[in-house]
Amino acid sequence: MSASRPPRPEAGAPQGGPGAHRPLAAYLVVALTLYPSLAFAASVLLGGAGGAAKAWGELLLALKAPSTLASLRFSLLQAGASTILALIVGFPGAYFVARYKFKARRFFLSLAAVPFCLPPILVILSFILYYGKSGWLSAAFSLLGLAKGSGGFLYSFGGLVFIHAFYNFPIVIQNLGSVWSRMPKSREEAARTLGAGPFTAFLRGTLPYLLPAMLQAASLIFLFCFFSFTIVLVFGGMSGSTLEVGIYRALRFTQDPPKALALALLQTLTAIGAVWAFSHFDGRANSGKGFGAAPERKKPGPATGLFILLYGAAVCVFFLGPLASLVVEAFTVRSSRAGAVVYGFDNFKRLLTGTGSSALGSPLLGALAQSLLLSGIAALMASILGLIVAASRPRSWVSALPLSLSPAIVSAGWASLLRIKPEFLILIGQTAIAWPFVARSLEAAMSSLDRSKNEAARTLGASPRQALLRVDIPTMAPSVASASAFAFSLTMGDANIPLLVGGSRETLPLLLYRLTSSYRFSEACAVGIVLAAFTSIAFFLKEGRGEIS
Repeated sequence: MSASRPPRPEAGAPQGGPGAHRPLAAYLVVALTLYPSLAFAASVLLGGAGGAAKAWGELLLALKAPSTLASLRFSLLQAGASTILALIVGFPGAYFVARYKFKARRFFLSLAAVPFCLPPILVILSFILYYGKSGWLSAAFSLLGLAKGSGGFLYSFGGLVFIHAFYNFPIVIQNLGSVWSRMPKSREEAARTLGAGPFTAFLRGTLPYLLPAMLQAASLIFLFCFFSFTIVLVFGGMSGSTLEVGIYRALRFTQDPPKALALALLQTLTAIGAVWAFSHFDGRANSGKGFGAAPERKKPGPATGLFILLYGAAVCVFFLGPLASLVVEAFTVRSSRAGAVVYGFDNFKRLLTGTGSSALGSPLLGALAQSLLLSGIAALMASILGLIVAASRPRSWVSALPLSLSPAIVSAGWASLLRIKPEFLILIGQTAIAWPFVARSLEAAMSSLDRSKNEAARTLGASPRQALLRVDIPTMAPSVASASAFAFSLTMGDANIPLLVGGSRETLPLLLYRLTSSYRFSEACAVGIVLAAFTSIAFFLKEGRGEIS
């Protein structure tokens, strides 16, 4: 009997297991994903004053409108360009961390946490402070006489692509570097012995095996950029509008549901293709486990060390510089716009006491309490739902399906289904965006479980559910805690759902957005420091478990 195939269960042996309810999990995921969107579509097509025929006609007109096609074209163009630039920037870092042993290697790998634990609203604020008209980099260039400070670049197509790429390139370092580090050099060496040069040997011996991991990372980055909302809302207005921003404006400002539905249909069809690619290449990238023993990393020579140093310096200047400006600005106190600058905790004090704010009481404490309450409950619900789906072992595309739908349409769908307070809609919406990530994380953890303990419990009379609850889940407790912390971080930093749903109570991202819109950057940075501290919790937990190697 082949060692790779489990033996057939004997008659009377306990049946089932984690994959026994796969169809049920698929139905659950599809229902949770599509039902709110279908409810919104039904309310648009059947609930209009002119009847379904008129609504269908308005939908077709919206699909054919030049603005709809322009939004689709701009969404694809900016997401594609951002993905290509992120791959170009991240590729050298992936090579360095995969092949060489140097002091800053762990630092490069830890950068992968930034796109997930830093909310987009903080990225916006940090890039304004650093690259804006009066930003740090512009001021430095002006002092050196290299260029005059100008913040116009940020509000162009190039600026949008630049922000997206530098926000997401650490994903390339982490994903591609992980596979590359397990790949032996024997394939390249074989090509070299046949007379191929270094570049040709790389193209023939290494690149074909790296492509699945590259495409996996590219698919994920493309999805993030394609559904980007807050960053495009702020920086993309002068160069174009994405489908997600168009949906938001159609729902919140122009009150045009057929337009929102038309944009959502185009967005969903496009994103489903990206989700399929992500799921497909995700499975192929994991096949890197069959490469065998990982080659030993060597210390870089003088030339390679210089390249690593230059690459690290560029990352610090262009990527970490905006984050550093965020921290410094949080402790910068000005008596007026042109007043003397001192450093202290006055920005935090004003937010705690409400001084200088139109809000009643303490805006920071109130927003923090609201965020902790909503994110804590949403993370708990997402963890339970994600665990149920992961335990059923659905196909990879099933848990990735929710990533193809617009959060705006899902929120509008739940609003049409449930006439409840905005806070509850925010809770449902944030649970909907968090649980697929929990499920995918726990699916990977379950696939690496030692099944012998589960089988031993089953032979002693435990049912599949009892074996799961008493054996598998306790073993997976660290992974469950990490996934739950990630869900908390994701929902804590989310500004999209609260902006779309509205409500009278302010969360930390909404407070940060309001302060940034009022050009109160120092106070906004103080809020950002508090928000970043909480959204980083998942990656502190991952670091403690040693997942970054």
